[in-house]
Amino acid sequence: MNGSSGSPAPRMKSLRRRLVLGLALATCLLWAAVGWWRVGVLQGELEAMLDERLVASARMVASIVHQFQPAPVPAAPLDEAAVQQQLHSVIARDGVACEVSLVRSEVEVLPIARTGDAPAHSTLGAPGFGTITKGGKAWRTYVLQDGELRVATSDRLDLRAQLTQSAMRSLVLTFTVALAGVWLLVWLLVTRGLGPLARLQQELRQRQPQATEPVRAGQDVRELRPLVDSLNALLARARSAIEHERRWTADAAHELRTPLTAIKTQVQVAQLALATPGRDAVAHEALDAALQGIAHMHGTLEQLLQLARVEGAATPEGEHSTPAAAIAQALERAVQQSRQRALHERGSAPAVQVHCRPPAQDPAWQRASIAVPAALLASAIGNLLDNALRHHAGDAPVECALALLPGNGGDVPGFVEITVRDHGPGLTEDECAQATRRFWRKGAGSSTGSGLGLTIARRIAESGDGSLQLAPAQPGLQARLRWPLRQHPTP
Repeated sequence: MNGSSGSPAPRMKSLRRRLVLGLALATCLLWAAVGWWRVGVLQGELEAMLDERLVASARMVASIVHQFQPAPVPAAPLDEAAVQQQLHSVIARDGVACEVSLVRSEVEVLPIARTGDAPAHSTLGAPGFGTITKGGKAWRTYVLQDGELRVATSDRLDLRAQLTQSAMRSLVLTFTVALAGVWLLVWLLVTRGLGPLARLQQELRQRQPQATEPVRAGQDVRELRPLVDSLNALLARARSAIEHERRWTADAAHELRTPLTAIKTQVQVAQLALATPGRDAVAHEALDAALQGIAHMHGTLEQLLQLARVEGAATPEGEHSTPAAAIAQALERAVQQSRQRALHERGSAPAVQVHCRPPAQDPAWQRASIAVPAALLASAIGNLLDNALRHHAGDAPVECALALLPGNGGDVPGFVEITVRDHGPGLTEDECAQATRRFWRKGAGSSTGSGLGLTIARRIAESGDGSLQLAPAQPGLQARLRWPLRQHPTP
């Protein structure tokens, strides 16, 4: 049993669920606020409507009573039976309790008619709205006084509460059904709105692993266009990297095949010579040639490894910084190592004349640095010097100069420039444009170099946001490395 347990899979998150829940929550909050406000308004309107009904009923009863009493009250007494009948036929059917009384004096109020469920003595209250409790039940009353006639209309408060609750339930039910419909529409609209994302997913799922052509789905959607463009840019870089590695592999295989074939041929010649008496010199020459081929292949492999390290480095810009003093030391070290390699390979090395134009006491130079490690800087300079020493001709020395150049007035305060010039056959303008390609050599097969030195120097320069420029020097070739300065603040 395996003792190590795998980490749990990350919980999948649904963009559709998030959108729907977010919109549903926002809708619920908004509708809850509107519903709370509307319920308060509805309750107030319902209370006002019921109060207006009490007022209207009291006025209607007063008008009915006056129909049965055309003369003043003392002259023509009311027909109480007729009034009672009219009250039951007109008022009671509307659910409003009513009591009619005559005011004989300030202390004598004579009830003359009342509906069956009306609270007794409700006309004793002051004119206007009020609340009384009769028989353990609360009533909302309105008292209307018209001369000696007093009419009181009443509603039970518990029946009012039931009516209000019924209206609230109807309102809540309406809101709930409408909210459910809104949620369903939100789900359908979100699903339809995420359709381009689903089509993008389907296209990516159906693509072959080696396919690097641009993605088409989602390019007509404004929100997906940046994602699709970034994805296509990534595919383009992947396609370029794949082609780059294919060319690199093909070039490396071709470049290594040549010295291996030469070594095999020389070893076979040495074997034949050793098998033939008196041909020891030929065998020694063949073995020496084989050793030279092995050394050449070893140098090529070292250059390939160095190029792979430079091109595969993922150092963030600005993480490494080489100050001015280290730049000068790297230049001196590169000159010394290149001359030693030339002496070891060819037995002689041309002189190298070094010029350092920035004065050591210049404050700008003392604060300056470039974003390239000192080791890579020495490697770039060394590759240029190796190339210059290999092709140099004449008695004049190889020239190597270190200069501090002013900036362009923008964010870059200045540049560090390292120039290497030889007096050899040089290159044309077209050859200078091709010289930094991998394994390129002038006159294929005629040079002892690997064809990688200038490529390595260019990649090191680009790693620090710099550049490598080659130009004919009449005679010879001039190589110029340039990096932007990184100024440190004055302490």
